[in-house]
Amino acid sequence: MIRLSSPRPPSRTYPPRDKAALRSLLCALAFSALSLGSTAAHAAGEPVALNFQNAEIDSVIQAIGRISGRNFLIDPRVKGKINLITNTPVAPELTYQILLSALRLQGYAAIEESGVTKLVPEADAKLHGVPVVSGRQGAGGARGDRLVTQVFALRHESAAHMVNVVRPLVSANNAVTAFPGNNTLVVTDYAENLRRLATVIDS
Repeated sequence: MIRLSSPRPPSRTYPPRDKAALRSLLCALAFSALSLGSTAAHAAGEPVALNFQNAEIDSVIQAIGRISGRNFLIDPRVKGKINLITNTPVAPELTYQILLSALRLQGYAAIEESGVTKLVPEADAKLHGVPVVSGRQGAGGARGDRLVTQVFALRHESAAHMVNVVRPLVSANNAVTAFPGNNTLVVTDYAENLRRLATVIDS
């Protein structure tokens, strides 16, 4: 018996430009699905899993804003790709902390003001109303990835001497200033590092 079969349609080849467009479309669809799923989980108060691989920073910020309920103001210079992946689901509020830590690695800083988180290049952060604390407040109780300016009133060492001790311990883009007149040291850095510096200065 001779079986007749329908001829196969010729396989279609995509030029490089079409392949690139197709990849972009698939990535956009995947990102939309992840964002919608994460937002739905947040609405139910459930933990969410993050899986942003080589994603645009502004798109990730937008998704984390929906998940965490945070409002962001993004400096136009905050751009690039970012990887944000959690092996297990995390609480919606924790996604905000994870984002700030990832942005810090990219050279960007967060400034919180009036319910809005400003995201700016780290080098410019001190120009954007960084909170100031003094004494032994321990960076004012701020969380680790927040920039804070702390005033240290020195008792046992001179400010001129301590500035040389502290400078190597502070992030390169952040400031350390000595005021010999009243023997104080003013340091702008991340809260977690300021707490460590307070221990060094008091020792």
